[in-house]
Amino acid sequence: AFKALAKLSGDSMFVARETLRAGNSTDDDDSDDGYGEVLELEASKTVASAFDSGDMSSEAKIIVMCSVLTQYLKIHGLHNESGVNNISRKGRGIFRAKYDTLTRVMDSGLEATARVDMSLKDKSVIDSIWDKIIDAVKTLLLECLIDGYANNSKSILDIIALFLLHLPPRKYSTVRSILEKGANRAIEVAFGKNEDFDEHLTSADNIVEGAIDIFLACFMGLCQKMPSSPALKSMTGQILGGTIESSDWPTGNSSHQVRARHKLALAVCESLKTTSSQDLLVSTFPLLCRLTNVANNNLREAAGQILSGINLADAISRERERAETAEAKAREIEEENNALLEEVDYLQVENEELQRQLAVFSESADFT
Repeated sequence: AFKALAKLSGDSMFVARETLRAGNSTDDDDSDDGYGEVLELEASKTVASAFDSGDMSSEAKIIVMCSVLTQYLKIHGLHNESGVNNISRKGRGIFRAKYDTLTRVMDSGLEATARVDMSLKDKSVIDSIWDKIIDAVKTLLLECLIDGYANNSKSILDIIALFLLHLPPRKYSTVRSILEKGANRAIEVAFGKNEDFDEHLTSADNIVEGAIDIFLACFMGLCQKMPSSPALKSMTGQILGGTIESSDWPTGNSSHQVRARHKLALAVCESLKTTSSQDLLVSTFPLLCRLTNVANNNLREAAGQILSGINLADAISRERERAETAEAKAREIEEENNALLEEVDYLQVENEELQRQLAVFSESADFT
């Protein structure tokens, strides 16, 4: 029944009416369409409320969540030709994307999926469900239009946080590239030129703020779950290095690029505070030291807090152990090489002796 309701809800779970239906037409088709909208909305409310209650089993929540995600993936991309994150339906006005219902469904559905996952030995079926969830998150992050950054960034941030909270480690390698691309795309949007935002309905400041939120969701997720990602070091160098080299600091008249650089740097610092990887922190140590000398109090304090959490003694000890292990391995390889060279010399001597004996035997045979 809930699968049917999810299908009946159409796109009402993912879009909200922005304007009233165009024109004053009262023909039967238009009137029926209005009733259809009400029915879709009520169906979506019923599905969402069921996830908020404790009456549905975990299995039922997973099945219904998959139906909702299938519906989301099916309708995604229905935007107008200007590239604005609106959906225009003939005779029905303009609708804007929304994710509050999707967030409620995924909150409970992800928890149920993780619970069932832990109870299963054979992961093949549950992995297909995780793959559908991953597809939805990929679409949410990588195909979000510019206005979506301004209007839906908080919901996207919440969904990414919930997703990473329940995602099993065996899926990290699949998700890592999605988060890396999502963070890089958010950086591109945040540093966009003013003319890039002119055609959109929201201000550049709102778009930049949204891009920072989405960057934070992706970058912090990598720091917490996948700290070995090489993209973390490159993005940290790009953002913190650019901030350190820049002589521009945010003021009332600053361009949005200057403000974006400053806020991205703060987002990087906030994310680094949450990582448990000393290797990642040590790799950023030189940049963090330089960041303590910038002219901005917030960045200096953030860098100082991170530096205070770096265990340099442990890092030096681990590097020494690695160096000693590498040296021991090198000695072992050298000893094996020397042994092989000795074996080769011995075989060469044996070969020469055999050649000499063969020559003697041949001479004896010729004489006889």
